[in-house]
Amino acid sequence: MLVLRLSQVPVPKTNRYIRRKGGKVFKPPRVKNWEVKALWELRQQYSGEPIDFRVSVDITLTLPNHRKRDIDNMLKSLWDVLEKAGVLKNDNLIYEVRTVKRVVRGEQGVEIKIKEFEGG
Repeated sequence: MLVLRLSQVPVPKTNRYIRRKGGKVFKPPRVKNWEVKALWELRQQYSGEPIDFRVSVDITLTLPNHRKRDIDNMLKSLWDVLEKAGVLKNDNLIYEVRTVKRVVRGEQGVEIKIKEFEGG
């Protein structure tokens, strides 16, 4: 089992975060900054070949407060960064997901556990 940790929760990937300016699509600094930091943290923890088999993923999101956040939008950002960091060859290899949100005042982060998918 591979265990990875990120120091910040993902910035949700929704259409309102990617805006068009002069016909170009760009990511606001908040989104870009999270991606850059997450990529750096993941590359510090994993330097092997990208995983190229079906996987099961357990995610624990530690949130600093009770502000409303959609798990699905945070997971989209997380899957993209796992692929960009070379942890997963493609996020379509994720066959099973278990996600838990917990609130710990003043703390945040993500724990990612990846193991081979054992289902049919």
